[in-house]
Parts: sequence; C-alpha cells; structure tokens
Amino acid sequence: MSFEEIKGQARAIKILQKEIATSSLSGAYLFVGPTGVGKALTALTFTKILNCKSDQLDSCDRCSSCRKIDHLNHPDVRVIIPEEGSIKIEQIRDLKRQTGYKLFEGKKKVWIIKEADKLTLEAANSLLKILEEPPPDTVFILISKTQERLLPTILSRCEIIRFFPLSSEALDSIIADYLPPDSRKADLIKKLARGRVGEVLSLIKDENILKTREVVLDILSKKISLEDIFQWVSKCKDYGTTELERILDIIIFWFGDLLILKQGISRRVVNYDRMEELKSEKETYCYGAIKEAIETVERTKGYLKCNVNQSLALEAMWLKLRQYQGRE
Repeated sequence: MSFEEIKGQARAIKILQKEIATSSLSGAYLFVGPTGVGKALTALTFTKILNCKSDQLDSCDRCSSCRKIDHLNHPDVRVIIPEEGSIKIEQIRDLKRQTGYKLFEGKKKVWIIKEADKLTLEAANSLLKILEEPPPDTVFILISKTQERLLPTILSRCEIIRFFPLSSEALDSIIADYLPPDSRKADLIKKLARGRVGEVLSLIKDENILKTREVVLDILSKKISLEDIFQWVSKCKDYGTTELERILDIIIFWFGDLLILKQGISRRVVNYDRMEELKSEKETYCYGAIKEAIETVERTKGYLKCNVNQSLALEAMWLKLRQYQGRE
C-alpha cells in the first residue's frame, strides 16, 4: 500500500513527505493516536519510501525493497512488539546490538516499535540512550495510543506525528468499497467504528463481531441475571485482548447511548438499531449509575491490560453493572 491509498491522514502524510523531499528526516518519530486509524500502516509505508528504489515521495510497491518490507523480510527493517504484555529490556538490548551493523542492502535502517507505551522502565531508559545518539542512516518509529505513558525524555527526542479518527466522509469512502450505499449495516458499522478504519474493516470482514455484539446487548437490554453473567464470562476464556477490548467498548457505547438519551438527544446514538430497548432501559438507570457503569467498564479495561485474572475481573464488572440497574 502507498500513501495515496491511506485514507484520512493527509496531514501526517504531508509532514512526512515534506521531510523526505527536503532531506530533513528526524532520527526518531512518535506516531500517536487512537488504535485503528492507520499509524502502523503509515509507518510501514514511510519505511518503504525511505528504502524504495524509485526515489519518489511515495512507495512504488513494485521494487524488491518495497516487496520485502511488505512481507517483513527486509534485512534492514525490524518491528518490535510487546512480549507477554510489555516491551522488555532484552528486546532493546538486541536492538542496540543490531543498530551497530552496517546496512545490508537498503538506504535506511528502520526500527518500528509498536505499542511503545508498553516499554518497561528499564527498556525505556535503554532506548533513550540510543535516541540521544542515534546511529547514522537509522530511523526509529515509535507507535503509541498515548504519549502520557512515555518518558518525557523520550518524547523530547522524537518528532511527534499525530493521527486522528477518520472523518465520516473518509469512512463512507472505505465502506463503499465493501458494502452497498443503502446498506443498514454500513451505517451501523460507521457508528461503531468511531473513526477507526481498522475497526471498520474488522466489522465488515468478521461477522462474529456483530453476532457477539448482539449477545452482549441482549444481556444489557434486560434485567441482568447471574446466569447470563457466568455463561458469558465462561465463553470469554477463548477471547484475546483485542476481542475483549472490543466487547468492553460495546458496553461503554451502550451506557453512553443511555446517557445521551437521558439528555434528550437521539441523533448521536451509536446503537440506533436498538433504540426502543435503549429508551426503555434508560428509565431503569439514574445519571449517577450510568456514569459509574462507564467508569467501571473503563477500569476493567485497565485491569485486563495488567494481566489480572480475566474471569474474575469480568465477573466483578458484570456484578457491579447488575447493581446499578434500577438504582435510584
């Protein structure tokens, strides 16, 4: 994929292309923004351009270098991802060793560090030493949802490129490639995606996601029973982190819709296909209970990222949501 094909991030792409054109590349970049808006795809495309044999402001996607990077088997390009929930100092030590090697065949050695906010303190301090004196012909690209969890000293040595949720028009353009414009599913997917192109594609290609949403909303739209809770939690044992985060977002959207309807606004409701149930259910919650429910789910998302016992965290969350229902 080339920059021309990346939707909704024209500002970030323009900055990167200007730096390529003026030969004013930074030694380190931080691509920061919500999950699923194109940060990793932009990083990979930027890497291809830095090593492309065409010497243009976009990747040709045809030369041997572009093809190798697309398949992640270019000898001068490395991608670091968290291992068991964090990026460890051993991974950064390996990076330091390999940055000392000469270029094998490319123009730039590029290190892409995904989920850089998951660097351990030791790994972050080790990385900082490299960023203070970056090796020649080497570019580091850190990718993160937030910059708050990164050391200020690392931030000061990175050029920050911000990514934003895609506009409604950009999402319409992407969805139109897969679904007819009059599809009710298309509008629902756009609302659920909340500007995240990655989520759009997941919702289109994986029908199980929408089926899971129906199960979760069925539980939320009636009196939550203990049987429902324990049955649902037992099924979640097979879900990965991404699937669980998506489910918790579905729950947050539901309570967000209840809050919106409490305020007398309906046009911003995400789960518009469940409007009758939402209107009925909003009467069973007070404002305070809805806000506490959202905070409870957000805390649970945080707990799951800290590798707590998944089943216990989810059961505790649902039991609290059950208590909020019907509370004055």
